[in-house]
Parts: sequence; C-alpha cells; structure tokens
Amino acid sequence: MGELAQDILRLTAALLAGGVIGLERESQDKPAGLRTNILICVGAALFALVSGRAAAASGGDPNRIAAQIVTGVGFLGAGAIIQHRGAVSGLTTAATIWIVASIGMAFGCGRFALGVLGTVLTAATLFGLGLVEARLAGIRTRATFELELEPVADALGGMEAVLERCGVRRVSSSVSKSPQGLGLVLVVAGTPEQLAELHTRLLALPDVRTLRRR
Repeated sequence: MGELAQDILRLTAALLAGGVIGLERESQDKPAGLRTNILICVGAALFALVSGRAAAASGGDPNRIAAQIVTGVGFLGAGAIIQHRGAVSGLTTAATIWIVASIGMAFGCGRFALGVLGTVLTAATLFGLGLVEARLAGIRTRATFELELEPVADALGGMEAVLERCGVRRVSSSVSKSPQGLGLVLVVAGTPEQLAELHTRLLALPDVRTLRRR
C-alpha cells in the first residue's frame, strides 16, 4: 500500500472514530458534538502523521509535534469546564475531548488496533454507562437549587432542618451577599420524590424570595 493510501486510511479511520464518539455527545446536546469530535480526532491524527513524516525526512524527534497535541487538547478541555456558584459541569466533555485526541493520535501513528480498541471502549462508556446513570437517576440524583433570600439574620437558619426533614444530602453550598439580599446555591442529592418535597418546602419558607432548580 502506498504512502498516500496509508495516510487516507489513517485519517478516514480517525474521522469514523470521532464520528462514533461525537454522535453520542451530539445526542446529549453537549457543546462538543459530532463535528467537534471529528475535527479533534482528525486533527490529532494529522498532527501525528506530520510529526512522523517530518522526523523521517530530517532525522528529528517524532515526538515533538505529537507532544504539543496534549497541551493543545488541554486548553480545549479547560474551555469546556464551567464552574458556576459551586457547581461544576463539562468534566465529561473535557475528558471526551482528551481521549478523542489520543485515539486520533493512535490512528495517525498507524496503530489501528489500539485506535479501534480505544474507540470501542470510549463509545461503550458513553453509551452504556449513560443508560446505567439514567437508571440510577431514578434511585438517587443530584439537583441544584438557587435561592434569593430576605436579608435577615436567620434567613439561613431553617435550611439544614428542611434538608434533614426531606432526607436529602447536601453535597455543597455557597452563599453570596448583596444589598438586595442573600444568594444561596445548594447542591443536594436524593431521590426524585425527596427533591420534589424539598422544592415544595423551600418555596414555603417565608424568607425565600425566588427559587430556581436545575
């Protein structure tokens, strides 16, 4: 097989691998969807190819360009992680970007078996464990409650009692203060029934101005 044919095969394999993984991300309405994962996988494969060809022609180190892929992917992954009022999101998207780039590098280096295995394991994790998480969500899940409270001394006093009464577990919390009042963000874990009861009880508190659940 000629060099050009090998290059086409490697890039095509990277495109298909990125498409399989990106399809799951697209179906979940994630920021890094089908096109993004394809571009990352093909781009990593192309960089690996260029690195290998340049090193073969000049006798240089084939790892120099490939090593920079990790740094570049790190910036992409960091951009996908969002921290807002004590809640962190985008970690799975960032991890997917990272592993898609490594799969692309495997294909770019001609390691087809390794690339296929990485694609299968990643797709199985995203598709299969997504179903498991959906089943577990019916048993116990997390929710974030954003509250605006009256600026009174005991506005936070009844929160712990309400959480204990509903049987939910407080994962994290953060409080902010402004001239308009107090802002409270609660991240809790519990069953759907417990979270629904918590929502109702929080709304009934006299010091709660607004309540948003997400």
